[in-house]
Amino acid sequence: MVTNDFELREPERLIVVTGANQGGKTTFSRTFGQLHWLAELGLPVPGSSASLFLFDALFTHYEKQEDISNLRGKLEDELVRIRKILEAATSDSVVIMNEIFNSTTLDDSILLGTAVLKQIIERDILAVCVTFVDELTTLSDTTVSMVAAVDPAEPTKRTFKLERRPADGLAYALALADKYRLRNAQVRQSIEGTQSESRVLLDPVEKGA
Repeated sequence: MVTNDFELREPERLIVVTGANQGGKTTFSRTFGQLHWLAELGLPVPGSSASLFLFDALFTHYEKQEDISNLRGKLEDELVRIRKILEAATSDSVVIMNEIFNSTTLDDSILLGTAVLKQIIERDILAVCVTFVDELTTLSDTTVSMVAAVDPAEPTKRTFKLERRPADGLAYALALADKYRLRNAQVRQSIEGTQSESRVLLDPVEKGA
């Protein structure tokens, strides 16, 4: 079991989570929502201590399968869904968004993500946003950056601990590629090795024929 602590201090209202893939970012966003939902229902929440926000509504935005019946592309569907959330949310609401605009270019993700989060900041909404865009972590003094950490001695190993610190822009993609031998030269070497083995197996058959 891995435990995580989080805290918002005045005037902080927005947690932006970045860091390595498969590092616990989405799990943290779900935990944040579940804690508030359980507390709203008057039920016990898991944790050594907790002080949570009493909300009027909880909105979530997670990736979902495209619906061909609405004739909308993935990006358009995201924009429509987020707009509905922003139209309904108040300063007493909780909003949780996971990997928004990851279907578009980095420049567009920065532009659109900034526009959405600025709306949330201006309206003083309590929110969590999981993103791969580091630029979204420093939008205002109400924004807190949390980073999914890795083992410094072994970057491919996730600790599943989230640290309150500035985003570092590291995805550790090369470390993962090395671990699973997925660099260009390694893939070529594997393919060539497989082809050599195939030729060795086929030789006796070819000679017999």
